[in-house]
Amino acid sequence: MRDVAEHAGVSVTTVSHVVNDTRTVNPDTRSRVEETMRVLGYQPNVVARNLRRGKTHTIGIILPDSANPYFAEVVRGIEDTSFSQGYSVILCNSDNDLEKECFYSNVLLEKQVDGIIFVAAGLSGENIHHLQDRGIPLVLVDRRVPEVEADYVLTDNQGGGRLATRHLIDRGHRAIACIAGPEGVKLSSDRIAGYQQALEDAGIAIQPQ
Repeated sequence: MRDVAEHAGVSVTTVSHVVNDTRTVNPDTRSRVEETMRVLGYQPNVVARNLRRGKTHTIGIILPDSANPYFAEVVRGIEDTSFSQGYSVILCNSDNDLEKECFYSNVLLEKQVDGIIFVAAGLSGENIHHLQDRGIPLVLVDRRVPEVEADYVLTDNQGGGRLATRHLIDRGHRAIACIAGPEGVKLSSDRIAGYQQALEDAGIAIQPQ
């Protein structure tokens, strides 16, 4: 900043105000400072500046598999909305591994992200509780985790399973199979419950096989 000030013929304080946008600077002076920054290749340390302000304008995302088309769409929505609000995102894949989920939770804490959007790898809430204990703003998506009180964005998977099964029943089908999703994840058991409910309502015997 001292080099920029010297070459632009202004004070270091003026350069600081231009960089941090903390005070109105004469347009001609601002233009001269910005041109000098460009010529000298000066790049402000945005991370350090944001840390001083207590915000990094970064959101962390932890999810099981970004290659999954469903999660790819979720991430795209998060990224589009974050970008429109001046935030960047850090994406972490847990691969449905609780140990990897724990590792990335700590990485995001070290990066001092402003908040985390979290899709749990399983039914354990240990990593989520760890983040909550650190006071990090947190939203859980897609999967409810037992004994975890948090803000959730969820789909009615039981209602979806029921509607899908009802759709087939209404078209005369009776031997209906259900492929529910990952075992040990509540959304899968909810879909099965909806499927079974629709069969029972229609008087169709459930075939475990």
